[in-house]
Amino acid sequence: MRSHLYSWLKFIIGLPLTIVALFFILRTIISQAPTLLSSIHTIHYSLLISGIISFIIYYFVRSFLWYTILRKLNYSIPFKQSNYLWATANLKRYIPGNIWAFLSATVTFNKVGIHKKDIGKSFIIEAELFVIGSSIVSLLALPFYFSKEQKFEAAAIVICVLLVSFLFCIGNSVVHNKLKNILKFFSFLLSPFTFYTNTFLLWLSIIALFFFGLGNYLVITAVLFLNPKLFLDFLGIFDFAFVMGYLSIVTPAGFGVREGIVAFSLLKVVSSGLAAFSALFSRIILICSELLFIGLSAIWLKIHDPGLTRLEKIITTYPQVCLVSILSVIYFIYFTVVSFFRYDNFYTGRFDLGNMAQTVWNTLHGRVFLLTDPNGTQQISRLAFHADFILILLTPFYAIWQNPKMLLLIQTFVVAAGAMYLYIIARDVLKSRNLGLTLAFAYLINPSVERANIFDFHAVTLVTAIFFGMYYYFLKKNYTMFFIFAILAALCKEQIWLIIALFGLLVFFIHKRRIIGASLFIVSLGMFYYLIWIAIPQTLGAQHFALAYFSDYGDSPTQVVKGIVLSPNKLIQTILDPDRLAFLNTLFMPVGYLILLFPFFLIFAGPDLLIDLLSNNPQLHQIYYQYTTTITPFVFLGTIYAISWIRNVKINKKQLTLHAWNFFFIVYVLAFSLYSAYVSGPLPGAIDPNLDMFDRQQVDRSYIDKFLSKIPKKDSVSASNDIGSHLSSRENIYTIPYGLDSADIVTLLITDDQTKAAFDKISEDPHYKEIAQKDNFVAFKRL
Repeated sequence: MRSHLYSWLKFIIGLPLTIVALFFILRTIISQAPTLLSSIHTIHYSLLISGIISFIIYYFVRSFLWYTILRKLNYSIPFKQSNYLWATANLKRYIPGNIWAFLSATVTFNKVGIHKKDIGKSFIIEAELFVIGSSIVSLLALPFYFSKEQKFEAAAIVICVLLVSFLFCIGNSVVHNKLKNILKFFSFLLSPFTFYTNTFLLWLSIIALFFFGLGNYLVITAVLFLNPKLFLDFLGIFDFAFVMGYLSIVTPAGFGVREGIVAFSLLKVVSSGLAAFSALFSRIILICSELLFIGLSAIWLKIHDPGLTRLEKIITTYPQVCLVSILSVIYFIYFTVVSFFRYDNFYTGRFDLGNMAQTVWNTLHGRVFLLTDPNGTQQISRLAFHADFILILLTPFYAIWQNPKMLLLIQTFVVAAGAMYLYIIARDVLKSRNLGLTLAFAYLINPSVERANIFDFHAVTLVTAIFFGMYYYFLKKNYTMFFIFAILAALCKEQIWLIIALFGLLVFFIHKRRIIGASLFIVSLGMFYYLIWIAIPQTLGAQHFALAYFSDYGDSPTQVVKGIVLSPNKLIQTILDPDRLAFLNTLFMPVGYLILLFPFFLIFAGPDLLIDLLSNNPQLHQIYYQYTTTITPFVFLGTIYAISWIRNVKINKKQLTLHAWNFFFIVYVLAFSLYSAYVSGPLPGAIDPNLDMFDRQQVDRSYIDKFLSKIPKKDSVSASNDIGSHLSSRENIYTIPYGLDSADIVTLLITDDQTKAAFDKISEDPHYKEIAQKDNFVAFKRL
C-alpha cells in the first residue's frame, strides 16, 4: 500500500514539479541564448577540473560519514566496500526521490550482514547530519539574502540552527538522564552516540558540504565569473539549495528545486539567463562527477594490489597524518596559484621578488650573491642589505627553471611543509593526534602565515617552517638534524643568529649538553655581532639601512641597544601604542591568546618582536608583510605548552577528563583560528581578502609579457617596480627613476605620480624613442 502511494506521489507530484521547474530554466536559457554566447567566451579548464575534484571529495567524505556511522554501530565492513555500496545505492534517487536511495541501500547493506533496523537508524542520523550541516553552512548566505535592517530575523535563524545542532550533538545522552520524560517522544530523532561522536560526525558533514559548495563555485566560475569576495555567500547559497533539494524527496535528486533556488539567488549578481545556465551547468557537472566517483569506487573495490592495501592501512591507521597532508597540499596548490597569478598580473615587484630573483640568477651565472643596487645602477653584494645566504643554496633549483616563479613555488612548499612538523610536535607533546591536527590547520589558515606567503618572496618567510623542524629535532635530541635546520634558519637573515644563540642556551640548560650548547651560543652570538656591526656596514659603506627605523633610539647598533635598555619608560610607552597593541592582537588571537599563559617562547621571538614593535616604519608592526615570520612559530610552540600546562593542572584537580579537555581546546582553537582568518586573513570570504590578482587582472598582460620576453638579456633595463621582477633574469635591471638616462630599454606601467613623472621625462629625452605602447604600458629604446 505504501509503495503504491509513493509511486502515485512521485508520478503525480514529483516528476511534474521537476519538469515544470526545468522547463522554466531551459526557456530562460533559450530566450537569452545570444546574450549567453557573448558572455561565456571560454571554459577555464583548470577551474572546471578543480570543481570536479571538489565534488568527488564531497562524495568520498559523505561515504566516509556513512562508514563511520556503521562503525559506531559496531559493524566492521571495509571502507572501500562500504564506499562502493553507498555510491551505487545513491544512484537510485534519480528514479525519482531520495527515498529510493534509502530502499536500495537497505537491500544492499542488508546483504552484507547489517540489520535493517540499524540501516534505518543510520539513514535517520545521516539525513539529520546533512540537513543540520547544510543549515549551518547556509548561514553564510544570510548577508546575501538579508539586509542590515533584517538583522533580527537573521539572528533568529542563526539561534534556531545552532540550537538544533546542539540538541543533535547531545543526542540520547540527555534523554537517558534528567530530560527523559520530556524528550522521550523525540528520542527516535536523536543520535544514540556520545556528544563527542555526534560533534565529530557533524564536522564531517560540514566538511563534505564545504566541498559541495566549493565545487559549485569553481564549476560556475569556470564559465562565468563570480566575485570571489562573495565566496562565503555563494557557499551558503549552494548549500541552502542543496538542503531544499534534499528535503524534496518526491523529486529526482532534487532536480528543479535546487536549480530554481540557485538561479533565483544568482539573479542579484548576473542576468536571468546566466543565472539559469549556471544552475543547470553546475548540476550537469555534479552528475558527471558522481558517475566518475562511482567509477573510481568500482576500480578501488576491484584492485587488490599489496601496495594499495598498505596505503589503505596507513590511511585508516593514521587518518590525522593523512588529513594534515591533504590540508598542506590544498594550501600549497591554492597559494601557488595565488602567487603565480600575482606575478602574471604584475602585483609582484622589483621590491622584493625581483631583488631575490636577480641575486639567484646572478649566482647561477657566476656572479655570486650580486644584484643591481635597488637604489642605483651599480652591481653590489646582496650583503649590503641582508645576510640571506640561503639564496645561494636555492641556485640549483633555479637551474631547473630560471623564472622568479620557482622562488614562489619553493616558498609555498616550505611554508606548507611546516604544518607537518607542527603536527608532530603537538602530537608528541600533547599526546593527542586530534589536537595536533587542529593546530596544524590553525597554522595553515593563520593570517600572518598566509599574508607573508603572498607578499612576494623573502628568504625569512622560510624560517617559520624551518624553526618547527629545528625544534622537533631538539625535542628528539637529534643534534645533527638540529644543527642543519639551525644553520638553514640562520642563513635566511642576519638577526636569526641571535635566536639560534638563545637555542644554544636551551641546549645548555635543558638538555645539559654543555659543550654543544655553549659552542652554539658563542658562535651564533659572534656571527650576529659580525654581520650587524661589521660585515653589512662595510659592504654597504654605511650602517645597516634598517637602523633608520630606530632613529629614536640611536644611529648605530650599539646606540640603539643602549637607547632601548636605558629608556624603559619610552619602551613601554611605544609598546602600549594602539597600533602596536592591535599588531599583538592579530598575532595572538589566532591561537586564542593561549601563548600569554606560557610566554616562555616569546623569549625566542623577542628579538624580532622588539624590532617590529619599536620600529618607526608602520609596515613592521603589521601582518601584511614578512616581518612576523620569525615570531609565528614561537606563538604556536607556546600555545602547545600552554595547553599542556592547563590540562595537567586541571586534571590533577580532577576538573574534567583528558578527553573533555582535548575536545574543549579543539573547539577553542578552531573558533579563534577561523574567526581570525575571517577578520584578518587573505582568503576568499574574509573581510579584507587579497584577491586583486583574480578580479583586477592586467588586461594587456599577454602583450606585455611577449614584449618583455624579447628584450635581450645583455640589455640594461630601467623599469617601474611592478615590471622589475619580470626582468630580473639579467645583469643590469634598474628601478625608476634610476637609469632613465643610461638604460638601453625603459619600460613602464603608468599607475601613479612617480611613473607618470618618469614617462614625461623619458618622452622629452631626444636619446630615446617609443617602441611599444598599449593602454598604461609603454616602452622606450635608447638611440
